[in-house]
Amino acid sequence: MTTPHGIEQRLALQYEVSRALAESDTIAEAATRVLEHVGTHLGWARGAYWAFDDERQELCPMAIWSRVVPGDNAYETETKKLRFRIGEGLPGHVMQSGKPAWIAAIETDPGLPRKKTLLAEGLRAGFGFPVVHGGRVIGVIEFFTEQPEAESESLLQTTTAIGFQIGQFIERKRAVERERAAELRNAAVVELALDSIVTIDRHGRILEFNPAAERTFGYKRSDVIGKPMAELIVPPAFRAAHYTGLERYLATGEAHVLGRRLELEGMRSDGSVFPVELAIMRVPVPGEPVFTSYLRDVSAQRRTAARQKLLLDASALLASSLHYEQTLRNISRVVIPAFADWYTVDVVDPKTGEVHRLVVEHRDPDKVALANAMAEKYRDTREDRGVAKVLRTGETEWLREIPNEVIRDAAMNAEHGRMLEELGLRSYILAPLKARNTVLGAIGFVSAESGRLYDEDDVAIAEELGRRAGQAVENARLFSEVEEQRELLQQANRAKSAFLAAMSHELRTPLNAIIGYTDLLTTGVHGAVSDPQRDRLERIKRSAHHLVGLINDILSFARLEAGRLTYDIARVSVKEVLHAAEELVAPQMVKKHLRLDRRDESAGELVCADREKLLQILTNLLSNAVRHSPENGTIVLASRRDKSEIVFRVRDSGPGIPDDKLEEIFHPFVQVEDTYAGDRQGTGLGLSISRELARAMHGDVTVESELGKGATFKVTLPAAD
Repeated sequence: MTTPHGIEQRLALQYEVSRALAESDTIAEAATRVLEHVGTHLGWARGAYWAFDDERQELCPMAIWSRVVPGDNAYETETKKLRFRIGEGLPGHVMQSGKPAWIAAIETDPGLPRKKTLLAEGLRAGFGFPVVHGGRVIGVIEFFTEQPEAESESLLQTTTAIGFQIGQFIERKRAVERERAAELRNAAVVELALDSIVTIDRHGRILEFNPAAERTFGYKRSDVIGKPMAELIVPPAFRAAHYTGLERYLATGEAHVLGRRLELEGMRSDGSVFPVELAIMRVPVPGEPVFTSYLRDVSAQRRTAARQKLLLDASALLASSLHYEQTLRNISRVVIPAFADWYTVDVVDPKTGEVHRLVVEHRDPDKVALANAMAEKYRDTREDRGVAKVLRTGETEWLREIPNEVIRDAAMNAEHGRMLEELGLRSYILAPLKARNTVLGAIGFVSAESGRLYDEDDVAIAEELGRRAGQAVENARLFSEVEEQRELLQQANRAKSAFLAAMSHELRTPLNAIIGYTDLLTTGVHGAVSDPQRDRLERIKRSAHHLVGLINDILSFARLEAGRLTYDIARVSVKEVLHAAEELVAPQMVKKHLRLDRRDESAGELVCADREKLLQILTNLLSNAVRHSPENGTIVLASRRDKSEIVFRVRDSGPGIPDDKLEEIFHPFVQVEDTYAGDRQGTGLGLSISRELARAMHGDVTVESELGKGATFKVTLPAAD
């Protein structure tokens, strides 16, 4: 079961990875930062990113990370030299399967490349996960650690999501690099040259307009030569500044923009405005000044940056709270108006299966009111579209443009049609809220007055938001379930403790009466008692005392669980408490003809403890030793100082404890097999209570044993300096 802490850790890690990707300029930089974030966050020691070379059909190391200084370990040195084919090594296996792979113990993995190096560096376990884009594995990330690790479902889920994030980032960067490479191949211009080249004379008239400028601005070269550049491609708001700057330069030679790269806005032939990167140079030719402008449409770059920021901001919000309903509402602050004019969320109730609308948001509250009224009055019950279809298929619904016939088809009557038209819907994406292949709801993005038309890249962003939001919904629900179960367990523990305390009290009253009346009969108060009768009365008395001891154990355990025990920590004489414990068990030892070997190496020392609780621990351990030692055996009781601790040892001469039971014997109500349990008297609480008491006093109780050679219990507590 996922714990609240595990959920918060998973959200924080996904947020850190998103931020690392958003802040990286290159694939290598992003890979290095992701390795560092994931490795540090999860406590792993070594990691590498293996990029798949399509041409050579092999995996090559692109980035290597280590907790130690880079270059100071054999893992990095050997990894740099390696190349893996599909199916070879951990990276090749992950590449072949397309799924995360786990190595729980490196030493037992046959034929593992780098095995000697990994073991020499103290690495004991590892795992790898794929980096995926478009359903294809494009790389693999591996990590190794010094501690043996059992396979973690939570970790595999988290790294699968991270692999998808990295895959998207890499493909976006590769697309930009391919675009840039194409530009460099096709551009026969100087270093500052961008896509469009426009040359003007001193009056601002166009002298040259290259093919790239034709594509960018929508004019034919023959139509613009000789015409004022500012009137064609400079937005009206900036024309005055353009003319002023040109006149100032011609008059004084003072230049504010020449030779610099600027980000401004350009205007196409249809009047639409878009961002451009601009550099202007004076052409070194004799005669009147001539200026060449190099321009590039940076709309795509800005959209990429805006998308990365959108995902980063959304991830930060989703990681900020486990109250998913409010968090999903807050996402509207991120997507409106940067990505959508309308934002909706519909979720499935996990208990009833009913779908209800959680969020509908727009900048204009009046439009939100209209949309809510329309949704209330005209409920869409069709299964072949909208939320119902997305929930049923788990697939995204996307309309680049919403034609009038779609509006007419959706309208239930004339009034409904007018209300839909009033919303002015232009483009639409409805993506599933998914978590572990389960559809939890649908998240919708609609453009209206902004006029934006969603493309395939926008669909990918919407689906990623759906995945992250779906994971947030599942995490929040798991957290709620964990809290509910925790409260139920606490209630059950309280009820159990109350029952045990009440039962113990009620049982001790009649048992004390039995002991009292037995004493009266034994002393002859009610007449002479024969020897056989006296023997039977003594047996009754011993059994009653045994029952009182069992009840006291149960009561102590109940108080421990309820947290009602108090501790009077003081400086306690080691010698005195050992002597008191010895006296308490002396009758039991005499009965079994046992010898006590006292080895007190710290007779003059003091220990920090509650005297009564320490005496209870030692008495429990000595009684346990008596119970498991054969007649005429020897029990060792020793103490010594070890640095800042006092160590008490109780050793029996019994049959010993199997290795797989050394921890189990400290569990409440647990007794091991007959080979150690002896007569199996008791509740199985003595050792559990002893350990809990010791730990509450900043110490511990442990055991060492070898079959056939007895068992040694150790009590460690702080020394009183």
